[in-house]
Amino acid sequence: MFRFLSFLLILAGLAALSWGGYQYYLSTQSSAASASPPAGSIGFDSSAESPVVAGTPNSRSLAIETESGPADDDFFGVASADSDFMSSLRTVPIAHETPKSAQFGRAFTVTVAIDATGDSTATDALPGTGNIVEGEADVSSSVQAQLSGQAFDIEIITPATQRLSPLTENVWRWKVTPTEVGSQELVIELFALIGTEALPLRTFRDSVEVEVSRIGQAIAIAKSVSPITVVAGGIGSLLAGLFGLISFFRR
Repeated sequence: MFRFLSFLLILAGLAALSWGGYQYYLSTQSSAASASPPAGSIGFDSSAESPVVAGTPNSRSLAIETESGPADDDFFGVASADSDFMSSLRTVPIAHETPKSAQFGRAFTVTVAIDATGDSTATDALPGTGNIVEGEADVSSSVQAQLSGQAFDIEIITPATQRLSPLTENVWRWKVTPTEVGSQELVIELFALIGTEALPLRTFRDSVEVEVSRIGQAIAIAKSVSPITVVAGGIGSLLAGLFGLISFFRR
């Protein structure tokens, strides 16, 4: 019995060392990746300036006083100053789909569709298995879609910036992994590109109820423990098991 327990301690120690070492490797790789600047984002020239939201102080300063009077009588005229651009916007149907419920740590897909073909709905391009929200949006010929949420890891699958097609629906998809439980918010934002600026077109906010299974709880606990602590525990378990075996065979 004593020898069996020693073997179990050795196996547990090796497993903890492997798990802790792997998690430490992942953390160092993610730190290195975040420290290095990205080569460029999808839909933009990496040599160009990053687009900023039109109407922020970065896009134009607020009504600066000059000798001849205020530079801008109406700050909100910044977005509507280009009448040609505003008149080029089209009202088209838009729809998006989020899951009815989600599991902690298990990825799901969020889909957004815009139909500029003349159809009255964009739901045809959605999977149709979750919660579907329909609406309309005034859009430009090129649209950028963004998905954000503090309680999720989000990875875009399709190009973030797309030129609207007259032949079929434009579709954006994201792979989304919940990192917290409870009712969590996802935000979908649409932007029109004006040079190096991004003009907000439409925003959607959805709530997703994230549940957790027993396996998910175990994974969450394991992820919350520092890799160094796991490695230290594995070394302790391994040494205890080896000491037990040595003591057993010395008898």
